[in-house]
Amino acid sequence: MTGQMIEGAGRGAEAPKLAMIANADLSGVVRGRSFPIERLDAVMASGLPWVPANVLLSPLNTIPAGNPFGPVGETRLRAGGGRPMILPARGERPAVVFHIADICTTDDASWPVCPRGQLKRAVDDLASEHGLRLEVGFEHELFITGLQETPTPAFSLMGTRAVSGIADEVQAMLRTAGTRLDQFVAEFGAHQFEIAAPVLDALAAADHAVLSREAIRDAARARGTHATFAPKPFANAPGNGVHIHLSLWRGDAPVTAAEDALAPEGAAFLAGVLAHLPSVLAFTLGSVNSYERLLPSNWVGIYRCWGERNREAAVRFCPRTRSADGRNPGASLEYRLADGSASPHLALAAIIRAGMAGLAQGLALPDGVDCDPAGLTAEERKARGIDDLPPTLDAALSGLEKSGLARAWFGELFEAAFFSVCRNDVGDAARLGEAYRAQFAQTI
Repeated sequence: MTGQMIEGAGRGAEAPKLAMIANADLSGVVRGRSFPIERLDAVMASGLPWVPANVLLSPLNTIPAGNPFGPVGETRLRAGGGRPMILPARGERPAVVFHIADICTTDDASWPVCPRGQLKRAVDDLASEHGLRLEVGFEHELFITGLQETPTPAFSLMGTRAVSGIADEVQAMLRTAGTRLDQFVAEFGAHQFEIAAPVLDALAAADHAVLSREAIRDAARARGTHATFAPKPFANAPGNGVHIHLSLWRGDAPVTAAEDALAPEGAAFLAGVLAHLPSVLAFTLGSVNSYERLLPSNWVGIYRCWGERNREAAVRFCPRTRSADGRNPGASLEYRLADGSASPHLALAAIIRAGMAGLAQGLALPDGVDCDPAGLTAEERKARGIDDLPPTLDAALSGLEKSGLARAWFGELFEAAFFSVCRNDVGDAARLGEAYRAQFAQTI
């Protein structure tokens, strides 16, 4: 196995001397253990010990007081399957083989607080209870600070050239993991960019989100620059969102849409997401910083509604091209209220659980919205069933606690851990004030 990993580094590349297995934790931060490459086969077979409380660490490296673990207990990191990514040697830094890991119990059962394990269970339940699978494509926005180029026009060739070296190196790293990016383009803000991933099954898509973020951070650091996916890293600049494109399939048949309209499965799934959106929000907007981005008429989607091709709706329906049989195989539901402070695995797990509730209950989908809801009066929005969403993480957590969905979807232990992490972030932000934003942007 070790020889196969080294071969994946590419001709002429320095053979990896280190390996790491790591998990994207409840805050979306990748943490794990590294070891000499000679131990790779043994670690792949047996995993490595892991401290339960590590999953609670904040992006600022604080740990919640009164958390459910304290100094007690042990779990294990187990490489989660799929090809690893190889980060190249850089100066005094040797090449590293990087595996995404699951967090398991000491008897190798899935640990309830592992975000990746929760997504696996949600995917399995969607298949067993409804015969459906989900295909997913992530789009991330990010800033790269420290570039020598002056800011360029949005979506311009100049903007693309400003990061073409980073983009090329990121693609090379992702190729070692058997994947790629579909797009790397200049976005609206100064030195802001957007990446688009290929459409993959739900677990592979979340894994890809982790790999691509780490590859970009590594390539940026090598050039003395810094990549941040923080939702609002600068007070007077646009925010960074994550758009999650979702499509439902039964076997090889697309069931999201037909005849340029939502099909029954797609409509019920979306109805469930909208019905539980205030609770889902806590899993997809995972930080105090997230809610600074939620401004009206900024293409964020701050109201609880959906709309065909409407970027001011929380969920945008994109029918795309119709095939000869009337189906829309490229159709997707674009969930717009996510960002880089959320675990991609946990965000998808929550969306799936909400969608499954819509399928199980046969929820009816409200009418779509074909305008910017901010342009309507409060009375007009109420008449059309367009609701405000929680404006802060605190408010989102209060609503989630009242709903009981964290426990219903993910279990009692997960609930206790998740709430302690989120409330710790609220405490970090209150304690640090404006310094919170800058420190947060250094990690996320």
